[in-house]
Amino acid sequence: MSNPKKNKISFFLRGFTQSALLTTISRISGYIRDVFIAAFLGAGIFSDIFLISFKLPNLFRRITAEGALTSSFLPIYSKLRSQNSDYVAIKYFKKIFYKVTLLLILLMIFFQIFMPFVVSVLAPGFIENKEVTNQIITLTRITMIFMPLISAVALLGVATNVSGRFWILSFTPIILNSSIILSCLSISDYWAIKSLPLGIAMVIGGIIQLIFMIVMIKKYKIFNSKKLEKQIDTKNNESLINSHIKQTWRRFLPAAFGGGILQINLLVDTILASLLGYGSVSYLYFADRVTQLPLGIIGVALGTSLLTSLSRATAQNDIKQFSKELIISLKIGLFFSIPAAFVFIFYNDLLIKVLFERGEFTINETKQTSVAFLAYSLGIPAFIMMKSCQPAFLATGNTKTPMYIGITLLILNIILSFILMIFLNHAGIALATSIVSWIGTAIYITLLVKNGKITKPKFSLKEEDLNLFSVVFYFLKTTLVAISMIIIMKVLQNILEIFNLNEVFVLTILCVIGFFTYILISLIFKLIPHELYEFISTKFKKAK
Repeated sequence: MSNPKKNKISFFLRGFTQSALLTTISRISGYIRDVFIAAFLGAGIFSDIFLISFKLPNLFRRITAEGALTSSFLPIYSKLRSQNSDYVAIKYFKKIFYKVTLLLILLMIFFQIFMPFVVSVLAPGFIENKEVTNQIITLTRITMIFMPLISAVALLGVATNVSGRFWILSFTPIILNSSIILSCLSISDYWAIKSLPLGIAMVIGGIIQLIFMIVMIKKYKIFNSKKLEKQIDTKNNESLINSHIKQTWRRFLPAAFGGGILQINLLVDTILASLLGYGSVSYLYFADRVTQLPLGIIGVALGTSLLTSLSRATAQNDIKQFSKELIISLKIGLFFSIPAAFVFIFYNDLLIKVLFERGEFTINETKQTSVAFLAYSLGIPAFIMMKSCQPAFLATGNTKTPMYIGITLLILNIILSFILMIFLNHAGIALATSIVSWIGTAIYITLLVKNGKITKPKFSLKEEDLNLFSVVFYFLKTTLVAISMIIIMKVLQNILEIFNLNEVFVLTILCVIGFFTYILISLIFKLIPHELYEFISTKFKKAK
């Protein structure tokens, strides 16, 4: 007979591993996409134009569909599913989906009409150059069509995630990245807007993503209509559905501030960077993209699977399971984020040079991007821990607390950015984002302990004792192992420099040796979270 508690953890870890694996492939395709953009557009005015137009639809997609709406209605949808109220759950989902899709289309039309004003807010530093401003307006009008398409994809992804098929939604970014990569081959000086093919590719990619999601939902019968035909559509059901919809909208606005704070902060970075002259927006973008590798793979995978899993625990009123999954998530996040942060900090210049320096992306762009990359890297563990902390509030329907935290962090970010950019230019903006993320993490964890969502600190060195002390102690142990890894990498780097080898080869060797060193030491001292280790070991044995 299977262990119920083990099965609950397995659901969370299955979601995490599926999301992480597909997100890894997605991030690799995203890196290839950015290499093409950097090579064909460089890091100057041409890339700034595209990246600003790219920012707006992505911001609203992440705040509305992936952020606020997902966190507002996923707990309700998950609860209805867990209570075997399939009819109510699916009717509720479809009503929300149609209403949101219509709302986003109207929002897109609104932006099309008032795009000149929107661009003046988004890129105030470019207003004096009318030609550049007009190009941004035109291109953003095209890319905004992508917003309702990808938002619909993200909303449908909630249904696939709740069904346990996390890989479907995680696969969709690969479609978009492939579309943009192919479009880079059409970039030419003959276009009135050099990056026009990229904007068109976004829309085409969004359409293909939506078609793919619909096909997968039908294939796996996510909305099993045959079962529902036998159920009677009563007035009580309609009343229940409408009450849930009202509850969703009440949660939406607070969730938009709380769940989208990182994206809002990155938008603030873009606005402020436009004041520093051409290229600054691109420097921050390419630096952020590399930083997003661990954040996207680990942070997003943890946040996505954890929100679904914690919503189930909340629906079943299982407080112990709730706390256990949250602490395991924090430890998994630390296990991956701390070594990544150390490598990025100590090899920021080499990484940027190897990843992007080719074509229109020159030595100067490498230097400017590297300092921003270093600043962002300091906040990687905090970024990922926040991705685990936020679902703990959202899963219980508490969207107001993340909203208040989000507003506080947004104000702090703006103040710090203005101060630090005076001394460090665009790198100061990135550093402010990292500092604010650490402050946000401290606030979240303090409130979670206070509210009993994380077990209070209790001195214990036992692996099975999951409380705040175990997280802090794990942070220290992981940091020591990461330092040991960096020392070995530095020694090896000095040896390799004697042979004057290609930098790509050197970086590859260093990363491979660093990775195996970290894993080996972690295995020796049993630092890999044992729930994750057991889950992967079990899957590996089954595969054999």
